Amino acid sequence: MHPTIRELVRGLAGAAGFLLCALAWGMPLVLAAGIAVGVYVSLGLLLPKPPAVDSPGEVLGLNAQKRESFLANCRQANAELTRLALQVPKREFADRVRELTQTSANLLAYLEKKPEAILMSYSVPRNLEHLVTMLREYTAIRSYQAAGGTAEESLRKVESLFETAGQAFHGMYQQLLNDDAAALETSAHTLAILMELDDEISQPRTDRVRPELGTSRTLENEPPLPPITPLQTKSAPPRLPGKERAL
Repeated sequence: MHPTIRELVRGLAGAAGFLLCALAWGMPLVLAAGIAVGVYVSLGLLLPKPPAVDSPGEVLGLNAQKRESFLANCRQANAELTRLALQVPKREFADRVRELTQTSANLLAYLEKKPEAILMSYSVPRNLEHLVTMLREYTAIRSYQAAGGTAEESLRKVESLFETAGQAFHGMYQQLLNDDAAALETSAHTLAILMELDDEISQPRTDRVRPELGTSRTLENEPPLPPITPLQTKSAPPRLPGKERAL
């Protein structure tokens, strides 16, 4: 049962039990609430529990068993291609097959470290097994001394197909690496922006704008202000004795 449906059933049953006990049967609210909680807990034990998630691969739709089967099939097919490459009499084509197996080995190593990319490369084992079948037939036909023109044409098509497959595997591997590099570059760019913002926030501002000049000058370059001196007022002249202002 889905976890959401399971919890919904438990909640509705508990609420129905509370309303039935409190309203229909007139029980005290505390007793009705206790019965509702008991119904909720009991259904949690009776209803089937959702399957537990053991690994990140299951969250992505690929459980551990399927992931290991995928990797094992890739290893087996790649090892068979390496073995058959030793039986190819044509050196140029044998080198092409070994280059393909090296690319598939690199791709397999990447998928072992990052299994989340397996879903985007799920056709790799099937393609490798198909190449193994074709290369096995190729080596069998090449072993015949009196191969006709039709056989030679088929062998050339197989050689051309292996070249195309090698380019496809190499492009897939490079695309995965480019995606990682792009993600890393985006993270680095975001981190640089955050660091610049943090520096601007933490650094005190020393710029002041002088309205009369319309330019900004730092406090360090401002000339010192003159000292403030108290104002001196002129005192009235002293009065001479014996002389008074006439009213």
